[in-house]
Amino acid sequence: MKTQSKIGRWLSKRAVAARYGVHPRSIERWSESGKFPRGTQLPNKRWYWSDVEVEAHERNLVGGGAGA
Repeated sequence: MKTQSKIGRWLSKRAVAARYGVHPRSIERWSESGKFPRGTQLPNKRWYWSDVEVEAHERNLVGGGAGA
């Protein structure tokens, strides 16, 4: 059974880029190519990622899956 966590923070493209040590444009390219979650576009037309989806993506990268 899949459990959902509450979103603690929304991360901007710049914050996600800083987390990975890359340029913000890299986050756009990763999202467009399907290598990174798409994120959510808020009414201000900017893209944000929830801490929950970023951490789930990181778990999947190391093979931990959702149950780890």
